[in-house]
Amino acid sequence: MNQEQELVTGEAWREFCDRLKASGDRLLGDDFPAGAADRAEGYRHLCRLLIRGLYEQVEFANPAFPAMYRHNDDVMRWGGPNVDNTYWRAPVSADYAYRVDGWLPPGALFVIQSAYGEMHQGTMGVTAERTSADFAVGPDGSFSFVASTAPNEGNWLPFDENSDHISIREYNVDWGSDEPGRFLIERLDSQGQHPKPLDPGEFAEALHRAVDWADAGLVFWNQWMEGSRRNATINKFYGPFSATEGAAAIGYGGCDYALAPDEAMVITCDVPKAQYWSFNLYNYAWFESLDFANRTVTLNNAQIATDPDGRFRLVLAHDDPGVQNWLDTEGRGEAFMCFRWVMSKTMPTPESQVVPFSELSQHLPEFVARFTSDQRAAQIATRRQSRALRFRC
Repeated sequence: MNQEQELVTGEAWREFCDRLKASGDRLLGDDFPAGAADRAEGYRHLCRLLIRGLYEQVEFANPAFPAMYRHNDDVMRWGGPNVDNTYWRAPVSADYAYRVDGWLPPGALFVIQSAYGEMHQGTMGVTAERTSADFAVGPDGSFSFVASTAPNEGNWLPFDENSDHISIREYNVDWGSDEPGRFLIERLDSQGQHPKPLDPGEFAEALHRAVDWADAGLVFWNQWMEGSRRNATINKFYGPFSATEGAAAIGYGGCDYALAPDEAMVITCDVPKAQYWSFNLYNYAWFESLDFANRTVTLNNAQIATDPDGRFRLVLAHDDPGVQNWLDTEGRGEAFMCFRWVMSKTMPTPESQVVPFSELSQHLPEFVARFTSDQRAAQIATRRQSRALRFRC
């Protein structure tokens, strides 16, 4: 029976459903967390991965007629996303050449890559990388580039026969004012052409690939997070370093924390000489960003108050400590914290100190910026508005 016949008889759909059921059962394994809240997050995460897999393999899989789409957003979160990034992706093929037109607020930072595969499927590689410092950008924030295997004058993103997608990291740093970017991709020789109708056999194969994508992500990121926790010194920062499968312009570091209900962590660091820097919290097992619209689970260089001594201090705590630089744990006693220095001339490693929450004031200099409840409410309102502007409008 060929793939078209499998689809017509319903066999392809039944296999799709059976494989999804097996993925759900996989969550019951001893290597996944077993608490009720963890299970709920796990099944939600599987649903998100499946939606993303269908996006990747069904809806946006045609390199002959590509479209830019968000491959990690405020809902479908996976693989440790930076919430200050809007992640864009489009499929490409070495058989074609493309033009990408974009717009970002003047002076905004971006990182663009041609790449192939997925980290969680063990196939990822980067062909080329360009940043906002490499491309000519108009005074109004507009720019364009050609992506192709053949060299091109002006803004050019090279790729090769292995490349299967273009990825864009758009940086939204000032949540109170930054407008979201706009991107359009088109194949250079596609004028007057249109995609062919949906092919039954190809759709059956795409369903298989979508489950492959989701199932691999479910297992890989759980193992990645467990490995991070197992190899780390709890409550101590490491890094930064460049991730092999990540962007060369980004220095990554982290800390696996464990705090009792009455404890807090004071984080102190020299201000990096970076164009952008931030801290993000992630849940264990799923490597999802937390509720960044309603809680200060992330902070970046536009949101962090720096101190007169050339350093900055953050407080990681379950309850509001009354300082501007609060990283809210959501009440999670354990989680992973990642920091990123982007296009940085210095690579400092943060220092950490776990202290009783009730004694926090004894461990913070007087010049550390304090925050009132009204200021916190205004801060959260801005975060909610930014989420709506970036993802829901």
